[in-house]
Amino acid sequence: MITETEKDQILTAVEAQLTGDLKKDMLFLQEQVTLYARREDGAEVAAALTDLAISKMPQEQNSYLKKMIYIGERRLDVVYQEALLLSRNHQTAKSLTLTKQIYQHIKENFKETEKDRFFSFRNLLESNLYYQLYHPTKNLLKAPFDFPMYIGLHAYNLIEVRRVEEAIPVLHDAIRFNPVNPDPRFELAEAYKLLKANARLLETIKETIPVSMSAYALARCYANMGYYCTEIKAYDHAVCFYFESMIFHNHPAIPGELHHVSELMGHRIVPPTREDVIKAFEAYQLPIGAGEELMHTVTTMSNQAVENHNWSEAVFYLHVIHELTNDPAAKSLLDRCQAHLDEQNQSEG
Repeated sequence: MITETEKDQILTAVEAQLTGDLKKDMLFLQEQVTLYARREDGAEVAAALTDLAISKMPQEQNSYLKKMIYIGERRLDVVYQEALLLSRNHQTAKSLTLTKQIYQHIKENFKETEKDRFFSFRNLLESNLYYQLYHPTKNLLKAPFDFPMYIGLHAYNLIEVRRVEEAIPVLHDAIRFNPVNPDPRFELAEAYKLLKANARLLETIKETIPVSMSAYALARCYANMGYYCTEIKAYDHAVCFYFESMIFHNHPAIPGELHHVSELMGHRIVPPTREDVIKAFEAYQLPIGAGEELMHTVTTMSNQAVENHNWSEAVFYLHVIHELTNDPAAKSLLDRCQAHLDEQNQSEG
């Protein structure tokens, strides 16, 4: 937990880096707010940084921003944190009251226009992948908070109180604010499972694979395919997808799913051959491994980062590549970039 002293030190350090250029300072402060908002212990720091950003704005912009990011007298992030705590403590009804307010506020104040659209990309890779996949023509405006996460909590609460059909359009709104974040798509898949909407489930899985930027995300897609194939009684295909899922992430639930499939088949499961797996993927027109556009985007960005000696970004992108491909060459380059980054940090420290 960040102490008051540590919080004050962070705020002092951040304020010392402000330049007086409003546009640059606002972008910098937004990055810092996002950074701390994602830490489990960073909510108070993120809130204080938000107040600092507001205080630096001209009065007209100050008033507009307060209208955008406040519900009554409380910031959206503060209301979200309270709702999250209530949800974790199984006080779903109380949490739902707050998440409904958050969702309605976002819908009302962050509408898409003919020229502009708000997004909540979490990093530059997501932003670039979005351009690669969707070729946007509108101005992309940065949302002040992680709206897919905020809206996703509202959908989760709705599902918890068995209002599953109502949660589906909410999840589509979460996806709209970041189409390359797989998390709300995974929740959408869970909703379709509950509704026994197999065709929609398959469609959602196919839409999730191209934006799966981690081994865990790909494994979850394949596990969902295993579930789908079990539902349509394509048991041999289910076995293939469950085994492929374990290659990317050895989730403890998968052996139980395979045991269930073996009971439905009436005999012990034989591990599939590579040919069996390839045929299963081909049957549903699915690529094996990460999406082509994703790999092109992250490889291009990693090459640029290495050329520019931007070791921090290079390590991030190369970690994504290695995790998705297990390529020894990517691991070797990742280790070299990590060594450069460690050396840089030591010299700056």
